[in-house]
Amino acid sequence: MKSGAFGFSAMRHFIFLLMPVFFLLSGCAGGVDPKTLDLADEARRTFDAAYVMIPVRGEPIEGRISDDFVQRKLASLKKKRPTVIFMHGCAGFGPWSLRYMRLLARAGYAVVAPDSFARRYRPETCIPSEHSLITGAPFGRVGRMRQEEIHHAVYRLRRIHWADKKNLFLMGQSQGGAAAAAYEGTEFSAHVIAGSTCWRGVWVPLGTPAFALYSKDDPWRRNRAADSCLRKAEGRGVKMEFHLFEGRAHNLSRNERARRLILDFLNRHRRTE
Repeated sequence: MKSGAFGFSAMRHFIFLLMPVFFLLSGCAGGVDPKTLDLADEARRTFDAAYVMIPVRGEPIEGRISDDFVQRKLASLKKKRPTVIFMHGCAGFGPWSLRYMRLLARAGYAVVAPDSFARRYRPETCIPSEHSLITGAPFGRVGRMRQEEIHHAVYRLRRIHWADKKNLFLMGQSQGGAAAAAYEGTEFSAHVIAGSTCWRGVWVPLGTPAFALYSKDDPWRRNRAADSCLRKAEGRGVKMEFHLFEGRAHNLSRNERARRLILDFLNRHRRTE
């Protein structure tokens, strides 16, 4: 399939990836009480349902990390691979996430994307008008959930033989980009923030390289500055490479310049033996 094409194969993946959302909605309708849920178990669910793309000869293998055929392939891997934890946006997986993930996998990176919607309780936060200025709105809760997902993914990857712990990267798109910007842990060689104004702040550790790209007229920007990530990074002394694109694209995974910039940044910060 050509880069950016969204044919039958991609649609099949899209439907498959959205299945946990349908289960989530049915669970919410059943009255799941978040106070009764075990936080560690909920984070574990997101990794157990993670979508992975692993570079092998030819096209990357891809699927849920718990799938039997994926497990068989992963067990046979001998060589460690630089690994990217990819955080999806507020709507979960879709062609926009898969394009970024395939870009990374085809460049030699193992990509692991925790599925936030594998949780039994996961509020939907994509419609700002339903949450803005509302007391008790779930933005904060979901923000904490995404941090838990990153932390747990790091914990699990430390125990996986094919993940190169010296070359571990964090990338996110939109809400996932905000999560990548807000993560304070020192486990990553670099952070990549796409399609986000870093509304939760830039808490990348000092000394860890950060990269952000954004569109000047992104419709999700609202009243925030288009270079908000850069301003927040500079305010903390975080070294950030920032690229502002013309246009309204919220997701730049089709943009060839953006794709080249992302790979160039990651490759520059890969550690060699």
